[in-house]
Amino acid sequence: MPAQRPNPSRRPHSKSRTGCRVCKSRRVKCDETRPSCRRCQTHGVRCEFDYPIDGTAPRAHHEHNGRDTLSINHLISPSVASTPESILFPGTWFSVFELELFHHYITSTSLTLACDPVARNFWRVNVPQLGFSHIYVLKGVFAIAALHLARLRPQQRDSLVEQAMINHTAASSMALPLITSASGELFQPVFHFSILTTMITFARPRAPDNFLLVSDGIVPDWLLLTRGVRSLLQSQGDAVLSMSSLDALFYAGMQLSSRWEHENKEHEGLKDLETNIRLHAAPEKVAALCDGILALKRCFNLFNSVASEEERMRSALLWMVKVPDPFIELLKSQNSEALCVLAFFCVLLRRLEHLWWIEGWAFHLIERIYTMLDERYRLWIRWPLEEIGWAP
Repeated sequence: MPAQRPNPSRRPHSKSRTGCRVCKSRRVKCDETRPSCRRCQTHGVRCEFDYPIDGTAPRAHHEHNGRDTLSINHLISPSVASTPESILFPGTWFSVFELELFHHYITSTSLTLACDPVARNFWRVNVPQLGFSHIYVLKGVFAIAALHLARLRPQQRDSLVEQAMINHTAASSMALPLITSASGELFQPVFHFSILTTMITFARPRAPDNFLLVSDGIVPDWLLLTRGVRSLLQSQGDAVLSMSSLDALFYAGMQLSSRWEHENKEHEGLKDLETNIRLHAAPEKVAALCDGILALKRCFNLFNSVASEEERMRSALLWMVKVPDPFIELLKSQNSEALCVLAFFCVLLRRLEHLWWIEGWAFHLIERIYTMLDERYRLWIRWPLEEIGWAP
């Protein structure tokens, strides 16, 4: 028997033991860029290394990577959680480039984040003021401004996107540990940073396997942050609502959420989808799928009943906050029925294409959903395909 020859197509390479935890768990090569490697930046997930950059050997560990759960606690690094902002960023001075980003945010980007004049002024005036006291909010401002500039300056796109991701990664590492204790005056900046993070998620370059609620089979940071804020409201709702510092933007969102609870009119397209799911889906998955449909049906009804563009935007995006966790677990496993429900959400995104940070997402998602479905399931999503205007 002839001896096996080495595969000529495989190039020898040195095995890196110093990559981040996410790349190690997925068994892919990590470029070890600090503070966040490019793979983690692309997928919008928190990048963590097992040892500091000074080259000390990594400590042995046997912990399971916690990114396949929705618990915010798995994202909290003990070293970050115990470090106040004043130590993480001592005597902060900003570069000319950061001042340029801040100026662009004040004069341009902030005016594109909302449709209502009052909401625009809030993003232009109040959010930067929060940033002066809470550095993670300010870095979120830098990040969204850099992404906006990247659209306007294509020749500088790569460097601006990189700076946006660096700023947002640093901001997230500070904000995420605060979720478990964001009571009192800390709630307002964390709440608005979660909204900024959602916008940044939409505005950043889209990876092929990014399905918004799930990216490469991993729950993204923005969703964990949003769910953390939601859990905080559920557990400390009365205390939060009694705070005098809460602003009109927060109360407008709460009123819309209350109206959402009572939107129970039928939606013909979703009614047909629910019928198909009840007939053909595995019995143990029907409840989670139908809960996802109910949440989306209420968003469609609210979207069609509100008067202002600002309320329509919030009504559409409310589904990402309200969709139940078991449904997201089905999306993580690329369940075909869950992908069909997500296809209907694309119709709402299509109707928000006037917002630069949402533009292109409807086509991005529907194309990938269609590719992953077989012929039977493709028939289930004829209505969203026609509404969006996308054809294979």
